Amino acid sequence: MQSSVIIRGLYKSFLKDIKKFQYLSVIEDVSIEIKSGEFVTFFGPNGCGKTTFLNILSGLLPPDKGEVLIQGENPGTVKIGYIFQNFSETLFPWRRNIDNIAFPLELKGTSKAERCKKVIELEKNLGIEIDNDSYPYKLSGGQQQLVAIARALIEQPYVLLMDEPFNALDFQTRMVMEDKILDIWEKMKATILFVSHDIDEAIYLADRVVFFTKIPARIACTMEINLPRPRRQLMLTSNEFFGLRSKAIEIFRKVMER
Repeated sequence: MQSSVIIRGLYKSFLKDIKKFQYLSVIEDVSIEIKSGEFVTFFGPNGCGKTTFLNILSGLLPPDKGEVLIQGENPGTVKIGYIFQNFSETLFPWRRNIDNIAFPLELKGTSKAERCKKVIELEKNLGIEIDNDSYPYKLSGGQQQLVAIARALIEQPYVLLMDEPFNALDFQTRMVMEDKILDIWEKMKATILFVSHDIDEAIYLADRVVFFTKIPARIACTMEINLPRPRRQLMLTSNEFFGLRSKAIEIFRKVMER
């Protein structure tokens, strides 16, 4: 299968002390290839550079060194969807939900009638139920997340980046949203790169789990997840899942000891 995302020799550091010209290295020599349509989760210690990694892939941050290719192109020239940790803060409270979802199309100059048509078609195709005439602040956390997801998908991106998107949700809503994103992924066949701090979630969603080291982030290990698809939450109680979870915990323990 053709690679959708190719990352070679990625490095990134930030100025730590301007007076002493000291830099903090955040990412060092990260290289990986992601196949088209693959669901890959990234797991690592807090503050190790996972968000910086996604910001580079999205084109929001330039790398100091290395290369990122998406569908053979630089990130700034291809369609990328990005769902941030603080998704509720990225929604415009004064705009209706349908206008929030359609905002990327509005920036491109698409007519209002065409924008509304595309939003309704997307919701229908993906089985997303949202009160389009309401406003984000009137919605539950899960519904707000659906608005953010729909907005990220409205232009049919090649790659969807998700940065710990379910952190702010309660346990029940989180379970629902994990299954919803799997359902959407199976319908759209988009490539998803998903940062998680929950090992069960990282395993449950993924084709592969990539483990980052402590800062500066390097790839410590990649674990294949061979659980059958489609997946449902009941799998989290299976012997197969517990085996993978035990292996992942052991990998993470070694990461933290380095």
